[in-house]
Amino acid sequence: MRVFVLLFAMSCLLACAELPDIDDGITEADEAADYPDLIALSPAVLEQAREEDETSAALDARAAGLRTRAAGLRPPVLTQGERARLGASVR
Repeated sequence: MRVFVLLFAMSCLLACAELPDIDDGITEADEAADYPDLIALSPAVLEQAREEDETSAALDARAAGLRTRAAGLRPPVLTQGERARLGASVR
């Protein structure tokens, strides 16, 4: 209930705000101006693809390093003698 009252109060406050007139910033020169020239995106797209390939290769190398570290952590914590002393089965 408190959330509803809070949201209602915020909505009332926002309804009182005056929004700026966005047409004030457009001059006659802006309206008469030509459209900007369009450029080919292929160089930009190729650059982005190259960066993605580098990022992908870096992530693959990091993942391989983490897998190697994880493999080093897999050996049993207890020795066979400690397992036998605790009554656990030795694998």
